[in-house]
Amino acid sequence: MKKISLLFASAICFSTAITAQTTGTLKLIKGQKYVVENKLSTSSSTQVQGQAMESTADVATVYNIEVKDKTDNNINLSNTISNIKMNMSMMGQNITFDSDKKEDMDGNIGSTLKDFINQPKNVIIDHAGNVKPSTDTSTVSGLAKQLDFDASGYGAELAFLALPKNPKVGDTWTDSNSGDSSMAKSIAYTIKEINGNVATVSFTGTVTTQKTIEQQGMEIGTKTKGKIAGEEKVDVKTGVVQSNNSTTEASGTVSAMGQDFPTSTKVTSTTTVKVL
Repeated sequence: MKKISLLFASAICFSTAITAQTTGTLKLIKGQKYVVENKLSTSSSTQVQGQAMESTADVATVYNIEVKDKTDNNINLSNTISNIKMNMSMMGQNITFDSDKKEDMDGNIGSTLKDFINQPKNVIIDHAGNVKPSTDTSTVSGLAKQLDFDASGYGAELAFLALPKNPKVGDTWTDSNSGDSSMAKSIAYTIKEINGNVATVSFTGTVTTQKTIEQQGMEIGTKTKGKIAGEEKVDVKTGVVQSNNSTTEASGTVSAMGQDFPTSTKVTSTTTVKVL
C-alpha cells in the first residue's frame, strides 16, 4: 500500500505544473461564459527498492467560467468544476473515477472533491491573466490539494493568455517567476503565425516543483525539474485561448519513509476553450 501511495503522488503531483501565464492585457467581456476542457496524460517511473514501478494517470477536467465583473486592476470570475474523470494504473491496480457517478462521489476520492465539483468559486485575476491567491484554503485537502485547483484559478490559467499590445509575427517574450515554495517556472513565447484574429504561439521553458503532501497517512515529498514545450492558438482581440497542446518531461526524487527514490515523469496536456 505504501508503494501505491508513492506512485500515486509521483503521477499526480507534477500534472498541474504545465500551465503558464504571460504579461500583457486581457480584454474580456463582462457576462461572457467559457467552457474549458483539459486532458492530462501522465506516465511515471519510480525506482523503489531496485525495481522500476510504472504508473499512468489520465485526468480529464471540465471547467465553466463566467466573467462577473471588471475593475481597473482586476477581473472577477466565477469558476466551476463541472466534471472530473480519472483513470489511473499502478502496480497492476486500476483506479477509475467519474464525478457524474453518485457511487464514485460517495467513495474515497469523491469525498475529497465534494467541496469542488459543481461548487462555484470566486476567482480574481489581474488584466495580465495572473491568478490572485485565494485567502481561504482551509477546505483544500487530499486529492484536491494535490491537483492545485485553487492555485490555478479553477481553469483560469488554462483559458487566457495575454498577448503583447499590437501583436505581430516574431514577437517574443518571457514569463518567469521564483514561484512559491512549490513551483518555479520560466517560459519563453514566440508568435509564429497570425491568421485573421488567431495567433499561433509556441513556447518552451523549464518548470521546477517542490511539494510535500500527505497520502494515506504518509508524508511524501517530490522534487522535480523538467522541460516544457508546446503550442497554443489565442484570440488576438481578447487573449482567450482556443487550444493548447504541451508536453512536459521531468526527473527528480520522491522522498518517503526516510528514503529518496529516483523518479521520471512525462505529461501531455490538451486544452480546448469554447466561448458560449
